[in-house]
Amino acid sequence: MENRLRQLLEILEKLNLKTNIATKGEINEQYDNLEDFKILSSELDKILSGFNNVDLDDSNKVEDMLLEFHRILTTFEWHFTEISDVNTKILKQYKDIINND
Repeated sequence: MENRLRQLLEILEKLNLKTNIATKGEINEQYDNLEDFKILSSELDKILSGFNNVDLDDSNKVEDMLLEFHRILTTFEWHFTEISDVNTKILKQYKDIINND
């Protein structure tokens, strides 16, 4: 998934170079966020691989695991929203800028 998001950002960056709709800082922030996304993906992998070791009758352990799932999922959601915001910003203005040149 990280590679796909990187490709998406590269496309947005290329489009933005023609129009300067998003700031360089906004684009760079998304690349920085990709590193956090990669770490988060590793955390999820670790939890998933350890699932078979969780005693399903230990409600505290199950709750801890579910809370970690929640934290990771909501953080993934935030990452996607951040990239989507940059996409939307470019989408709203790109056509008008290109057609006026």
